[in-house]
Amino acid sequence: MRSYIEKLNNNAPNNINVLIVDDRQENIIALEALLDHPRYQLYTANSGLEALRHVLSVNFAVILLDVQMPGMNGFETARLIKSREKSKHVPILFVTAISQAAENVKQGYSVGAIDYIFKPFHPETLKMKIEAIVRMHQYQEQIKLQNELLRIINDTSIDSIITMNESGFIMNINRAAKQMFGYQPEQLIGRHVEELVPSFLAYMGDQEHLQRIIETAAIRHDGSLFPADIQIGKASVESEQIYVCSIRDVTERKLMEEERYRRIFDAAPSLISLRSLSSNTYLNVNDSFLEATGYGIDEVMNQSGDILQYIVDEDYKLTGVENLTGDRTPLRNIRISFMTKSGELRAGLMSTEHIHMHNEHCLLTIITDITERLHLEQEMVRLDRLNLTGKMAAGIVHEIRNPMTTVRGYLQLSKNYSEEYTTIMIEELDRAHSLVSEFLSVANSNTTNRKLQPLNSIIEALFPLIQSKALCTNNALHLDLAPCPSLYLDEKEIRQLLLNLSTNGFDAMNEGGTLTIRTFTLNDEVVLEVIDQGPGIKDELLDKLGTPFFSTKINGTGLGLSVCYGVAARHDAKINVRSSDKGTIFAIHFKQRSLIV
Repeated sequence: MRSYIEKLNNNAPNNINVLIVDDRQENIIALEALLDHPRYQLYTANSGLEALRHVLSVNFAVILLDVQMPGMNGFETARLIKSREKSKHVPILFVTAISQAAENVKQGYSVGAIDYIFKPFHPETLKMKIEAIVRMHQYQEQIKLQNELLRIINDTSIDSIITMNESGFIMNINRAAKQMFGYQPEQLIGRHVEELVPSFLAYMGDQEHLQRIIETAAIRHDGSLFPADIQIGKASVESEQIYVCSIRDVTERKLMEEERYRRIFDAAPSLISLRSLSSNTYLNVNDSFLEATGYGIDEVMNQSGDILQYIVDEDYKLTGVENLTGDRTPLRNIRISFMTKSGELRAGLMSTEHIHMHNEHCLLTIITDITERLHLEQEMVRLDRLNLTGKMAAGIVHEIRNPMTTVRGYLQLSKNYSEEYTTIMIEELDRAHSLVSEFLSVANSNTTNRKLQPLNSIIEALFPLIQSKALCTNNALHLDLAPCPSLYLDEKEIRQLLLNLSTNGFDAMNEGGTLTIRTFTLNDEVVLEVIDQGPGIKDELLDKLGTPFFSTKINGTGLGLSVCYGVAARHDAKINVRSSDKGTIFAIHFKQRSLIV
């Protein structure tokens, strides 16, 4: 026997069971020859009793039944077949040579015959009639199976399944409605669906909501609300729009989600708050929020406004969270400062998310307190500079001692200074002054004074000064500046960086070389390159670049390049060095930023 799925999909073998009942063997042979086709599985019987035996064991698509048979005639056989529940819908076609009197035809129809074929019959007419009867019987069987399957789905589904017209009045509802809503199904027929799901018509009228799962609230018979997922489908039946909606009670799932959320909420080390977007009041805050701010739970709950007085570090303007998220765009790690109950200003990274909770739209705010981290970073920078200063002090004493010794020696040699001696002493003192200035630049830890400005403008303004250096060394200068977005830069420090790198480039080249200063964008970075045509730097020395008092030049101190690395660090930029026997490229990668952090 074919399964429901095979029958519904019409993927079962195409054998159609046909029963031929006639007491004369020549008639059976004639009908078998006529119906000889791979689709037909033919069964034969010479009497009504034998036909009944076949009907008990086989499901037939059609029965060809002779009326006039000895013993049990065709009419009695048909009556017995139709009296059996399993076979009462099998179509019976009487094939007979008896009179076409009206009373015989009437008797045949009264016992369940679907039609008559009178002998002698036209073969093609009989074949077409049997084909039509079989096709109709298959359609009916498929409809029966589909209806039975739908009934089973309706009766066993845990979801309420509602059928309604385009005005929203309920036409049918399954048994699950009793447990879900507290109504008997028949109580809801003819009532409006919005008695169960408020604002349902708004969902039904929006094409975007069709075939999608919608989270909403439903109402029970006793007036209590419960969370529900609904899904709406639409069909056209005889030019009338019919809507089918499945409703699932998700109370248990929501409770599990809220319990999981509550555990995460309470255990998180970050400051978390939940606020209503409609009233702008605090609905909940976690323990970390209370500990970090110093507020008690009663001082926060149901309070409106920003009790932490958020300060967005970009422009140091007091800005409420609801203004920052007016377009409901989530924020991610925005640098802020916030005020505790005691008036202490602390630093944090704030992220927000819009969620639906407690049947209303809410704003979830998460703040990671980075105050201690920033203090630690500042302390590490300070200690690092102290360490650097100590190393520099040991080297600078030696560097300054030489010119000062020269001056002291000349002072001892003569009481009356000649012009030559005076010139030498001035040059040596100037060299000592230059060393001290570079030392102070490296040790400088002041916060940079950055503002949004084009990098190319600084380079163009510095061009004449660098060009004069090129002329003095008999070298050429070439600018290759591509359009770049503005950056937050300290102009004084960028000028110093450019001058130090270009001076190093000219010193590395022989006469006739070309120094190239180039800018371009790469992914989310702006890149500044200073390219010389010198002999290059050995690979084993590249890692030492930027170390104070390490230099590849004979009379170099290494402080100039150390200053460049410091400038880059204060701009959150990185210096990459590539070198070969054809020259060296110093590339400074600045990150594009829209905010000062």
